[in-house]
Amino acid sequence: MWAQHKADKHGTPMIKIAFYNLKGGVGKTTTAVNMAYMAAAAKKNVILWDLDPQAAASWFCQPEPETTKAIKLFSKGKSIGEMELFSPYPRLMLIPADLSLRSLDSEFDELSKEKKFLKHLLKPLSEKADILIFDCPPTLSPSVEQLLMEVDILLIPMIPSPLSMRAMEQVVEFLKGKKSAPERIVGFFNQVDMRRSLHREAIENSKKMPVPMLKTYIPNDAAVEQMGLRRAPLTSYNQRSRAALAYLDMWKEVARLLKAAAKGDN
Repeated sequence: MWAQHKADKHGTPMIKIAFYNLKGGVGKTTTAVNMAYMAAAAKKNVILWDLDPQAAASWFCQPEPETTKAIKLFSKGKSIGEMELFSPYPRLMLIPADLSLRSLDSEFDELSKEKKFLKHLLKPLSEKADILIFDCPPTLSPSVEQLLMEVDILLIPMIPSPLSMRAMEQVVEFLKGKKSAPERIVGFFNQVDMRRSLHREAIENSKKMPVPMLKTYIPNDAAVEQMGLRRAPLTSYNQRSRAALAYLDMWKEVARLLKAAAKGDN
């Protein structure tokens, strides 16, 4: 039975996190889904908002497809606060995606004529959740740019490869100097194979990256691929694989980032 939970806020602001990289295939969605699940397991009320038209996060978290098109959430006159958000996991709620989000930029272009429309769009969700996690599409479109300006923490996954790391550097360079850029931009490595010298060197030189890096990296592990078959977060059914253990360690670091963001610490 799916259940909906109301956040016990007591004046605590909702923390907004985005998982994003210009390059696809870097483990963005799998990490977002597992961090959302672990935050909920830590008794946080979490909304995972899938904004990628590929809808992989929705596939991992949602047993049956929704009939309402995702793009309708951005239509004028719609209130996202009136939605009933459900998930098969306690405290984890999902706003699913589908191919209709291909037209997200055109909807944003129309809505952005209204001042602070995005803040107004997100405000009702703060009554439902402690943490809002965006799984963003791998593109720097106007809609994604506006979303990134609203988050408290931007987590950038990358594979230890030149193209993947270059994509991260492009994101950081783009955000540099933006008045509303996220205060906390943090990178992490995914799909790491320590048998490869290129991967080892990237891990060893992580302090030279243009943004702070999480100490935890996610190893290249076939167990992650099983998420697609199980349609579930890896940590919900397997906590002994190398990747699952890494996700557990990564959550501890992300939890510290959340705590600092809630306090307003730099």
